[in-house]
Amino acid sequence: MKKGLVKQMLYFARMIATLIMPIIMYSNVVTMVSATPREAVTDFMEGLHAQKTWVMEKYMDNAYVNFLNNVQGDEAVIDRMNDALFQDFSYQIEEIASKNDVAVAKIIIRNHDFSGVLNGYNAASYQYVMTNLYTEEIADKNALNAVCLELYVQQIEGAAAGDAMVETVVFVPMVEDGYYGWNIVMTDELMLAVLGNLQPPVL
Repeated sequence: MKKGLVKQMLYFARMIATLIMPIIMYSNVVTMVSATPREAVTDFMEGLHAQKTWVMEKYMDNAYVNFLNNVQGDEAVIDRMNDALFQDFSYQIEEIASKNDVAVAKIIIRNHDFSGVLNGYNAASYQYVMTNLYTEEIADKNALNAVCLELYVQQIEGAAAGDAMVETVVFVPMVEDGYYGWNIVMTDELMLAVLGNLQPPVL
């Protein structure tokens, strides 16, 4: 790895760590601890891919993780959503640079392009509301939420069935916890890349 790139990655990691450490120390954010930076990244990616609850719960302050873990609705519909989101998800750790108590991993993330899901959902939900404006279903909040979730998942499944893919390079900063473990500093950029630029709806 080129010396200039190593310095740039380490500078980026140290800058992020300086900004984030007070939040880690004084909030109830709990991050995953692993023996090496590579293990920290691998544990997180594999746990998220497999939808392991204990991995998700450690990053609840992140809006994307919070959405995945707390979306309300029929479990079968939610399972369909998760299956579609992660059916072709993959990642590759390109390189990891570390120095003292900071590290950063360069990762290539590949997934279906879900960037158009929210617009498709907004159009479909608007059409449903206008078509059923004077029916009892619209007045029933639970029933309406169930329909909206179904419409949203249908948009995700449609995108997952297509050929459009997105590949994103992200830099994942980590900090050493002082007890022979490494903590990932969660970012919206990372989760946006993992989810193929998916935007959560308001259900």
